[in-house]
Amino acid sequence: MLEIILCDDDPFILKIIREQVEHILSESIPEGRIACVASGYQELFLYLKKHPGEYLFFLDLDFGSNEFNGIDIAKQIKKSFPGSKIVFVTNHYELALNVLKSGVEPFGFIEKTTDIMKMNQCCYQYIYLAKKSFPSKESEEDTETVTLKIGTDEELSLPKADILYVEAVKTKSHCICYHTVNGSSITVRETIDHALETLGAGFMKSHRSVIVQKCHMIGLSDGMIKFINGDTVPCSFRQRNEIKGVIYGKQS
Repeated sequence: MLEIILCDDDPFILKIIREQVEHILSESIPEGRIACVASGYQELFLYLKKHPGEYLFFLDLDFGSNEFNGIDIAKQIKKSFPGSKIVFVTNHYELALNVLKSGVEPFGFIEKTTDIMKMNQCCYQYIYLAKKSFPSKESEEDTETVTLKIGTDEELSLPKADILYVEAVKTKSHCICYHTVNGSSITVRETIDHALETLGAGFMKSHRSVIVQKCHMIGLSDGMIKFINGDTVPCSFRQRNEIKGVIYGKQS
């Protein structure tokens, strides 16, 4: 289970991040939960004292006139729980260099914004990456694989969780290409319909020649679906409402 802590002294930004993280966990990454929502470092440290452990933190970088800033807080977190992942939330990117100089080793940065789609994309990316990096007992779904025939006598076992999308290859008859989170592209002789049947739950067609994995989609704009790694694929007009429902839930 991925445990997440949110800490920001701006109640408006804290509310936006909480809503996005809750939506991501309920729709795409059920193996996670928000453990604590803190409006200041005192509240944060009090929780950690009672519930020590390694978490994914979404941490404000600048707490204004408070005694500690995000770097000071992060240093204490890392000292006590070195395996924790800290994502700094800030509208002062010039302070990012200070973070790097401090030796805190940030997991990433998110810009404070009221752009809900942008916030959703950033939160999803870090939650997904943190889930992959934290040691845990993998679920049956995580370890499920699909076997691809890549040669006459050669087969490849590909974890379903790593598949972003599958598309028909226009230049090769009866061939499709599997695209993965890690940037790999694997072409096999197969049909889109057979691939969809094999992949099963968690996948759907976005276009007659494209299959997408639901949990890896983070946006839809101008008829193109965007994934966590920045890749895009087309979405047919008749599929757009369903795709929006998967990505944005009630926000669509």
